[in-house]
Amino acid sequence: MPPPRTSGKRRKAQMQIAVFSQDIGYYWDQAIQGIAYTARERSDCSIAMARFGEVSEQDVAARRVNGVIIDNWADNQTLLQICRNVRVPVVDISGDGNRRGVGIIAPHDTLVGKRVAEYFLARGFRHYAFYGLPPAIGTVWDESRKSGFSQTVHDAGFRCSVFQSAAENWGQLHQPRHMQALEKWLVALPRPIAILACIDSFAYEILRLARKCRIRVPEEAAVCGIDNCIWICTLANPTISSIPLDGRKAGEEAMDMLIHMIRTGTLEAPQRLIDPLPIVNRESTDTYAFPDEAVVGALNFIRDNAHRWISVEDILDHLLVSRRSLEVRFKRLTGVTLQNHIWFSHVERAKKLLLETPQPMYKISDNSGFRSAAVFNVVFRRLVGTTPTNFRRRTREGPA
Repeated sequence: MPPPRTSGKRRKAQMQIAVFSQDIGYYWDQAIQGIAYTARERSDCSIAMARFGEVSEQDVAARRVNGVIIDNWADNQTLLQICRNVRVPVVDISGDGNRRGVGIIAPHDTLVGKRVAEYFLARGFRHYAFYGLPPAIGTVWDESRKSGFSQTVHDAGFRCSVFQSAAENWGQLHQPRHMQALEKWLVALPRPIAILACIDSFAYEILRLARKCRIRVPEEAAVCGIDNCIWICTLANPTISSIPLDGRKAGEEAMDMLIHMIRTGTLEAPQRLIDPLPIVNRESTDTYAFPDEAVVGALNFIRDNAHRWISVEDILDHLLVSRRSLEVRFKRLTGVTLQNHIWFSHVERAKKLLLETPQPMYKISDNSGFRSAAVFNVVFRRLVGTTPTNFRRRTREGPA
């Protein structure tokens, strides 16, 4: 008797994706979430983690995997050569250099530096500094962040001081000689100064030395980090402002790129750069450096009252100045109107609550000075470029 007929479509063959990770940082944690999310959304992908012994270089050599994602090309030279030999596609999300024969997903590090420079320029600073890696161990991402920051500052008519350490490896960055040179550089900077550190841990070091040298943060030195590593930024005193990299988006894009390479049989793909998320404003940059006391007074009033509904009239009553005079001076120095800055301040408070609390959306709307959830959603999306729910999902570990 012939076998019974089966109905329905044939199930797609599973693509075996191997993930080789050396990193355990916040960006990579977010990238893994993006990889996992994309795999769950598809019915034809299976993920194996080398870190847990689920896959090895021998499996790649035997072509038991269809594609590979790596986060550190320098430590995977043997693996990369195996992939080339057996024609297994590779996507690198380390963001550290341009290589041929692989797909590359990287943070848009030049844009990272540019966004922070624009953020400080909007706060009225005239002096700028960048604390990055020493030349001996510099990386592509560090150079790109420095370039984006310093060039934007230069285009605005200002100079940027750059700390150049003599350290020759990562281990020497913690030695007294390095810290003494960093302290000497910090003390000699003009004030008030806006400082971008290439990673959050470097921003933490700046804050520690500032306390030692009696430099007030943020009044004399405003400090911003990169990565938004929550435990570093929120344990610091004062808490550290930081610009988050969109690791989750990088993971999703890496999976999409790799699947396309597998389907088309290609081993190389054009580099994709992932834009950073909006800066998370905390205490280390919560100041203004404009030369106009009335403008600074208005900015401080808006900041201090971002938790409640305020109007331009409230500011005028507080400062006892004419509306026309203040609006003209405010727009000339900040580039935005008083009303637009009020909206911006409400949104900044909402971003902080979305990131650091489990409050539901309606409470965040109320506690950020919005009169309704509808207005909250419209204004947030207009200023941030995404919805409050999506912002929380992309900037926090775990589900929204």
